[in-house]
Amino acid sequence: MRSTRWLAAAAILTLAACGGDPGTSSQPVGQAGAGGPVTLDYWTDKQGSEAAVAAFNAAHKDVQLRYVKTPAADLVKNLRNAHKAGDKATMPCIAQADNRNGGQLLAEGVIKDLTKEVAGSTAAFSPGGVESLTLAGITYGVPDKRDPLFSMYYKPIFDKRGLKYPTTWEELIEVGKGLKKDGIAVFNLAGEDPSTLMGLAWQAGARWYTIQGDAWKIDFTDDASKWSAGIMQQLLDGGLVEKISYAEYAAMMREYDQGKIAMRQVSTWQLAGHQRNMKDSLGKWEAGPNLLVKGQSQPVSAADTGALVVPSLCKDTAKAAAAALWLATESKPVAAMADPVGGSGWYPAVADPAPYLDAVLPKQLWGEHAEAGKQVIAESDNFAAGWVYGPNSTAMYEELADKWGKAMNGEMKVADVLEHMQQWTVADLKQKGVKVAG
Repeated sequence: MRSTRWLAAAAILTLAACGGDPGTSSQPVGQAGAGGPVTLDYWTDKQGSEAAVAAFNAAHKDVQLRYVKTPAADLVKNLRNAHKAGDKATMPCIAQADNRNGGQLLAEGVIKDLTKEVAGSTAAFSPGGVESLTLAGITYGVPDKRDPLFSMYYKPIFDKRGLKYPTTWEELIEVGKGLKKDGIAVFNLAGEDPSTLMGLAWQAGARWYTIQGDAWKIDFTDDASKWSAGIMQQLLDGGLVEKISYAEYAAMMREYDQGKIAMRQVSTWQLAGHQRNMKDSLGKWEAGPNLLVKGQSQPVSAADTGALVVPSLCKDTAKAAAAALWLATESKPVAAMADPVGGSGWYPAVADPAPYLDAVLPKQLWGEHAEAGKQVIAESDNFAAGWVYGPNSTAMYEELADKWGKAMNGEMKVADVLEHMQQWTVADLKQKGVKVAG
């Protein structure tokens, strides 16, 4: 039977067209041999995960993890397909996800309610870590990564022109206008990735999904979102940005290395790629705070939280959740993921990330500025609370990405993207049987 919490939240989180029940248990996925340990599959493709799994297995006898490399681009789709088919044989007991996909996976019954399992460990995580993976009182994942956002500047571009680093998005535009005269882009925006627009709206105070009673309130067109659309439109209309796809990563890195792009908004997981791909500009990059939005006195980060989730076809929520908590909090697996060479350069979601800051620093990339950059990263660990993703969040982001690409190509205005998303998201939720306020 469903828990009381699930009965109360059903109207908010359950998609009528989808099967599955996050509150039910099922038979084992990974069977133990006679007297042997239980083996739980772990789906991820993140660098460092194999070392984290090895550390877990060395420390445990009754439970063992089996690393199953699953491309991030396919993971959510594969989870859904296995759940729909009732495929217990291939469904893992732990999977790497994030809060952007987690809300919809929870609503579809693909992943389990972990509120009880995580409740006793909340203090082990950074402020907001568990909150960002909680909807209507239901925690559906164990936080294992945060993305503090900050800026990174190619110092010679600014020194040569006597320019100060911009501190606000409006200043960024003005700096960009000056650099354009020299054929330098201030920024890069990829047509397939609307996260800069979404993150800026989030940072500015927009909350596209909120819960009102037993319904969802959708608001893509508040003042904060409109302001953010205006900033993006100015960057595009002014020709101030490069438009290199992440599919052309090597080409994008060459532009940075050759001083053709002045800065980038980044988090720690992106730094290793820059360091590996830079040649001429090594040691010439410097970190600075995330750009301020109007009215803010202190930079804040608006970015997703990585999550270890437990699929609902898993046999043993308790063992899977305990393993996920161990992976996300113990020093060996956390260090393995934080390592920018052997790992993924992740900023851990633990209450005290300070011991891992040295590991994520790109010392060659930032050169003499690296130590100061560590302080910038630490001070960027200031997340904008209150943002949640609704029960159609994955589909919403895919639709947003499609329309963002059109805006990047000049086929529609960014403000029109928000108007479209307002109508589309409401209609999609209603079509799925989800109650929408207003």
